[in-house]
Amino acid sequence: MAMAAPLTAVRAAVRAPCGARRAAAAARRAASSQSIFEADPTLAERPQSSVMSPLASVRMGRTEPSVFAEFSELSEKHHSVNLGQGFPDFPMPAFVKEAAIEAIREDYNQYSRPAGHYRLVDVLARRYSPKFDRDIDPFTEIGVVGGATNAIFSALVALVDPDDEVVCVEPYFDAPKIAADLMGATTIGVPLRTDWAETSADWRLDLDELDGALTDRTKLLVLNTPHNPTGKVFSKSELEGIATVVKKYPKLIVLTDEVYEDMVFDGLEHVHIASLPGMFERTISVFSAGKAFSATGWRVGHAIGPEELISPLVRVHQASNFSTPTPLQIATAIAFERGAQEGYFAEFSATLQAKRDKLCRLLRTAGLSPIVPQGGYFLLADTTKVGGVTTEFPLWEAPEDMPLRDRRDFAVCRLLCERAGVTAIPASAFFSLGHRHITDSLARFCFCKEDKTLDEAYKRIVHSGLNATWV
Repeated sequence: MAMAAPLTAVRAAVRAPCGARRAAAAARRAASSQSIFEADPTLAERPQSSVMSPLASVRMGRTEPSVFAEFSELSEKHHSVNLGQGFPDFPMPAFVKEAAIEAIREDYNQYSRPAGHYRLVDVLARRYSPKFDRDIDPFTEIGVVGGATNAIFSALVALVDPDDEVVCVEPYFDAPKIAADLMGATTIGVPLRTDWAETSADWRLDLDELDGALTDRTKLLVLNTPHNPTGKVFSKSELEGIATVVKKYPKLIVLTDEVYEDMVFDGLEHVHIASLPGMFERTISVFSAGKAFSATGWRVGHAIGPEELISPLVRVHQASNFSTPTPLQIATAIAFERGAQEGYFAEFSATLQAKRDKLCRLLRTAGLSPIVPQGGYFLLADTTKVGGVTTEFPLWEAPEDMPLRDRRDFAVCRLLCERAGVTAIPASAFFSLGHRHITDSLARFCFCKEDKTLDEAYKRIVHSGLNATWV
């Protein structure tokens, strides 16, 4: 068995009682009414390249620079093998290509209804009704949008006001945080925690800590399963515990990012929180055809929920995009039908599980300790043994107000890119101020790549000489 990934800072952390957490939440809310740079001083240290135009709106000053843009640029500069961003480098299935060609040849060239072409929403309703254990109305309870990111952004714009709070289970994908910042809302992170991680199942959400972060001002709880970047698949019992907490707050809405729903490994089951009793009425579930069919550039996503939540989301989408490209909607409808007939989804999950296992083996051999994911595209690997990293503070001793890009995991990922020619993403970028120390030893790697890509990354790490410094 692989050595477990040590998280000394987490083991040493003492959980505060509920009252103390509520006091801390109140302090954060007070800070949010000040300058964004006073609330999070690390934002004042953003890279020079991300300085806003003097013509940009004030709300743009609330947003943080993208870690993905930063490391993509670094990857191109050093001609690096990019295991940082979550896009496959292998072709989409042939039947999906054929579906797109078929849609174009049949002259699906004009606008569709903003909430989605009738052919696609009908397929989606039939696909998800059994999963949600209810009859989903294709015309009122489904919104087809320009990718999952667009669904998340549209939901935040449609539902969140400047005085509201958005609680994110972290580490989190940055789209909800960016949208909340633009809306002027206060974002609060509640972290997954672990004392000792061998697999992503070891990451746990403390329900008391979650309850302590929620208030009557909390409008939205953002949850992601299967989870990016840990690869955790929340069990039914874990989701039931979250639902119990959520139901204590009558106005609280859950935004659940489930784009990796079909990428679950080791015989595990993905459970939709909206399928639990009393949760459909207060949940927006977000999905991605781009992730399902390895076509992330198609930008076709869909949201499912009650009409009271889907209708305002679609109106925002209509105001920004009007509709999602019609031929790709038709192609997606055909692809879902044919994929179900041909057993594609189980085959794709098995393929990704094999790639997960391969990258885990390669990273262990190269001197890193992977935390084995249960689902998704990504894994976190412990970098404790990486030497030659120049940082001001020893591992796990950096203060929280240290500029994000001066933290150890950023230094490790820059070193991997510049010296080894392999791109990974520093995990602290997925946390809010106060929790970034949790992953100072971790980096995110993507395994939805061709085997030759994974092999090349391994060779580059070994041949770079960096492993000679590992103890």
